[in-house]
Amino acid sequence: MAPEAVEAFLVAVGNVPALVRWDFSGWPEAPEVGLGRGGTRGAFVTVCVNARDLYLEEPAADHTVYVHVKQAEAQRANWLAAQVGLQVIGELQMASL
Repeated sequence: MAPEAVEAFLVAVGNVPALVRWDFSGWPEAPEVGLGRGGTRGAFVTVCVNARDLYLEEPAADHTVYVHVKQAEAQRANWLAAQVGLQVIGELQMASL
């Protein structure tokens, strides 16, 4: 889904749990945390709308963003969040997606 389509997606789902995932060709270099360019494995973001979890089983009144990175590069999630003025608020979670 193109980022421009997000508003239409949110209108379409209303208050029903749903998710959208963006896959990338890799993460950029993160020299501040000692990481080079990341590969395609573990390079995606999932937005869970009206849900707290990736399986859409825990309803929420807001949305949850998951930044997927390789376990060995977990610090990349904090670095990525900082690039847009945000911070990671949850603990590292292992998921089999």
